[in-house]
Amino acid sequence: MTMECALCAGGLDHCHGTLVVHLEGGFTECSEDGCVDFDFARHTLTIDCFDVDGGCSCAEVSAQLLLRAS
Repeated sequence: MTMECALCAGGLDHCHGTLVVHLEGGFTECSEDGCVDFDFARHTLTIDCFDVDGGCSCAEVSAQLLLRAS
């Protein structure tokens, strides 16, 4: 028995990757190789870059700016 993605079975345009939103620079990227449409509606999973395991350079820059502001 194999399971099939309900969106695939329904022929709906979607991506199985995770959409990563970078707060610094205002851009997005996807964890799925070959994904070229970074629309939120196509991605079931969306996270901010500071939630990425190992961190993100954007999050480090934002943290440094916050430390300077305080």
